[in-house]
Amino acid sequence: MDVDDYQAYLDGDEYEYHGGFHDVSPVVLEIPYDSYWYLVVDGNVHRIKVSVTGIFD
Repeated sequence: MDVDDYQAYLDGDEYEYHGGFHDVSPVVLEIPYDSYWYLVVDGNVHRIKVSVTGIFD
């Protein structure tokens, strides 16, 4: 999510996101355009373990 959509997510307002539901690992995400991004991982009712790797500036 970009900064505006992330704030809307936190506020409980409508927001847009890139990605979706994934039930296999690893997941490779592509950033649609240059900006600051927030990665939100929601395990619903399940506890999940998350690891993030990649090329970061």
